[in-house]
Amino acid sequence: MEDDTHMGYNHVIAVSNYYRVQQERFQSLQDYRDQFITYRKVCEQLGIKIGESEEGAANMLKKEKIVNPTQQQKDDAAKNAVEEHHAILFMLGTDKYKYGKLLEDMNNDVILKKDPFPKTVAKACHVLSKWRNSYGKSNNGKGDSNDGIAFATVTNEKEANKNETRTKRRNESRVSGCWESIKEP
Repeated sequence: MEDDTHMGYNHVIAVSNYYRVQQERFQSLQDYRDQFITYRKVCEQLGIKIGESEEGAANMLKKEKIVNPTQQQKDDAAKNAVEEHHAILFMLGTDKYKYGKLLEDMNNDVILKKDPFPKTVAKACHVLSKWRNSYGKSNNGKGDSNDGIAFATVTNEKEANKNETRTKRRNESRVSGCWESIKEP
């Protein structure tokens, strides 16, 4: 029998990690998806049912205009509601720099009572993999060719002068330290 001493703690950490997972700046979509799915599986293995609610299933049935659902339709609606929950969470965790415009547009569509989010993580991955950022008029100079990273180059002459200055300072400190350590009789 497994030790359940830390079950509560494990549940909190698993759920916390799952809801906090974010795609890192240069992390591939595939790596982010794998990480997201792993956190989801950990929760499922602990028996945590993320995204399940009666309201979610009822809303799915309402969207599909099913008034008197069969048990199978209820079960399918519940499953679809959970999948949609995971897909939205996945989308919201993506790299804001790369997909921020897409997410902003989707959020605006929600305000307009549209249903823009993909219904599964697989469909979300497909949408994200095909997305191309368009930087419109508010281009802040950062595009695919200019991501805001700058590099400085140092010529050999500048580097030589810097090294010469360092060596001179180091030698001066050694000499002064040497004189300080010699005491007169």
